[in-house]
Amino acid sequence: MQHRFFEYLETVPGATEELVAAQKIQQLLLQDDLPINQGLTVAGVSIPAYQLSGDYYDFITDDERQRVWVLIGDVMGKGIPAALIMVMLRATVRCLVSVSDSPGELLSKLNNLLLKDLTRLKAFSSLFCGYYDEPSSLFYFATAGHPNPVYYSAKKNSIRKLEAKGTIIGILKDRIYQNHSLPLAKGDLLLLCTDGVLEAVDKNNLQVSYEMVMDLIMKHKDNSLQHLIEQIIEGINCGTDQFRRDDVTIAAVRCEEEGGND
Repeated sequence: MQHRFFEYLETVPGATEELVAAQKIQQLLLQDDLPINQGLTVAGVSIPAYQLSGDYYDFITDDERQRVWVLIGDVMGKGIPAALIMVMLRATVRCLVSVSDSPGELLSKLNNLLLKDLTRLKAFSSLFCGYYDEPSSLFYFATAGHPNPVYYSAKKNSIRKLEAKGTIIGILKDRIYQNHSLPLAKGDLLLLCTDGVLEAVDKNNLQVSYEMVMDLIMKHKDNSLQHLIEQIIEGINCGTDQFRRDDVTIAAVRCEEEGGND
């Protein structure tokens, strides 16, 4: 499993030592190393609108159950307040992975555990949660109000959104999140993003659409995931201050072994 990150953080003139330290901590949390897994290649990037990001993504390996968890989320707001909640979200998710049998169960537990704090803070978060089950070559997933991922089928050479619905984290108690499954075969690709991507504008000052993202995936699908992500960022101009209005986060997963049938 390859895990590469791109640095878009800039040192702000006059930034305090505490802010610089906070940036480094957040970078380290997003750059956690992973054990090698031959089944998948993964890559991700998070670009803050300000100095710190409220977006979150993670790849977590559960060796005992032969699973690789894939998560991406977006905490309400931007900057330092959102970043603090993001860290709380990340820590809670990592505690729940080993005691959750499905993505939907993890989201339900997470929602109930954080509901009181998020209500007091008048905050909430969207979150997509899934895992690749290596023995079955199935990808199980559920969503809590997060933008739907895009799925490319190598066998069919086709691309589509994976439709799923669920209540955002931190609004209502005892939510039930529906689990979905998808067989993954060699060459299949999943791309996940936050709404900072879909609310960006391109060089012609037009809002980015799923269709634009899909076109970029089809154009660069045979390249490395790192190259694909870079081309999406460049193609929709969400890597520049001129066009960026929100935190921007992209995570990509490609199946590298023979498996499921679509």
